[in-house]
Amino acid sequence: MKKTLAIILALVMLFALCACGQQAASGGENQSVSQQGSAGSPKQDIADATPADTGNTELKHVKMGLSMQSLQAAAFHAWADYLQYRLDYEAAQRGYEVELIVTNANDDVTKQATDIRDLIAAGCEVIFCPCLDSQAILSSVKEVHDAGIIYVSYCREVSHDAKGDEVPDLTVNFASEDQAYWGMVDLFDIMKEDGVEPVKFIDCYGDKTDENAHNRERGLQKAIKEYGFENVPIVEAECGHWEPDVCGQNLAPVLAANPDANCMYSSSDFLSSGIQKAMEDAGMWHKHGEEGHVYFSASDLYPLGIQHLREGYMDTGVDQGCYNFAVHA
Repeated sequence: MKKTLAIILALVMLFALCACGQQAASGGENQSVSQQGSAGSPKQDIADATPADTGNTELKHVKMGLSMQSLQAAAFHAWADYLQYRLDYEAAQRGYEVELIVTNANDDVTKQATDIRDLIAAGCEVIFCPCLDSQAILSSVKEVHDAGIIYVSYCREVSHDAKGDEVPDLTVNFASEDQAYWGMVDLFDIMKEDGVEPVKFIDCYGDKTDENAHNRERGLQKAIKEYGFENVPIVEAECGHWEPDVCGQNLAPVLAANPDANCMYSSSDFLSSGIQKAMEDAGMWHKHGEEGHVYFSASDLYPLGIQHLREGYMDTGVDQGCYNFAVHA
């Protein structure tokens, strides 16, 4: 029953949170941040829509670019596919024809900078970008602006150190701090119902070059403070650049040194394959209700996370809502 409730709560949180933009970067007086609600699914959103009647008017051609940081995860493909889908829809409503050029940096910061220069040279009027490194991307944002092109920080934020021309024209992101916060709130409530107090936290910290990882850390700390668990020890396991294997390798010695830990948060359940392997090897991978269960919350609800939630290994999770990014971009 609790697992069913957790799934329902996660889906409810998708509609409540995932389309919200984050705080603008410091010095970002020119930056706009999307803070609108959910648009639902593509089918629900545009099922009854019809293209605008442009008569004999020739469609206006616009070239745009999408500099993807990676396409290793299903969600990343969804970010790109939904953007193309939504651009086609919006263009048809307004008498435009959009050509979207998509590049893939394949987790290479230098390549992403090169990709953006190539999109500038290709004549793109707007460039969307989920940045690999929130600090390194600032020079690329400035290059885009120097070329008179609009820069949209898409699904990820640039560093809050951004100033002047380093500040994106628009940031479209989900409320990643709230993802962690509400996931942990639900987790602590489940623990309270079970009569269990946190003894020690394990924090599988996400990619430290991604502002979403830092936002989620703030959400985790907010929930811990709100529930009065500030004095409970927290042991961190770093996860590289959202790498499940790295997460598992770093988590293994943490588990060995802290077998009494009974509560865990992961910045993303994309890391769950590595987490599962490390916990199985440590003899700590147990379903809710079984002896030795480690209460576990994670953000995103990737397929493996959904599976673990249904099976009872993970207790709570909050989705990110990929389609809403495209709608509000």
